[in-house]
Amino acid sequence: MEFRGRAPPSDQESDLRRGPWTTDEDLLLVNYISAHGEGRWNSLARSAGLRRTGKSCRLRWLNYLRPDVRRGNITPEEQLLILELHLRLGNRWSKIARHLPGRTDNEIKNYWRTRVQKQAKQMRCDVDSERFADMVRSVWMPRLAERIREQSKLPCSAETSGASFETQRLSSPPMPPPAAAPESFASDVDDVCVQWMQPEQSEWPAESMWTVEDIIWLQQQL
Repeated sequence: MEFRGRAPPSDQESDLRRGPWTTDEDLLLVNYISAHGEGRWNSLARSAGLRRTGKSCRLRWLNYLRPDVRRGNITPEEQLLILELHLRLGNRWSKIARHLPGRTDNEIKNYWRTRVQKQAKQMRCDVDSERFADMVRSVWMPRLAERIREQSKLPCSAETSGASFETQRLSSPPMPPPAAAPESFASDVDDVCVQWMQPEQSEWPAESMWTVEDIIWLQQQL
């Protein structure tokens, strides 16, 4: 009796590397794309001399090696914009990423899952519920906007301005300038900050609002 299962890997598949990328592999990928541009990732991997899958090369380039990829933690300004955009767009990470130049959809999705969903879980609240959306609108976003306003009053230092976006440079030929973002990140942040710094207005039924204890607790978490 024959058992049909997954076919054994070919010699070519078994020869592929797995696990973390090395510096030498990063340089091979960066140098090849610098000279030839992006293309079909499976053939690009072979042409660049990489024993990696095309998918692995694509993700490595888009999420880590592109010259316009930002490094460091998500800033309060970016957090505010992500929250605002998620209220309008939901889990459309690629569309949200278009408003945050240098940030990838994967990075934004990871922020949402590790920070926002964690907060919702700690409060035993469904992250997709209207109750949690009310909290984001009425407490989280105004608190972030206030923090941004307070930070803008502080003198800017080289240490604070450079710490958020520490970049890792590779020795490679100069890359072509990245395409301009479809919309201005600074303009989006300004619009959101202005909106959430206005005097508070009740837009939701009283029964849907959080209690004083809920608001105090959340403010302590931020």
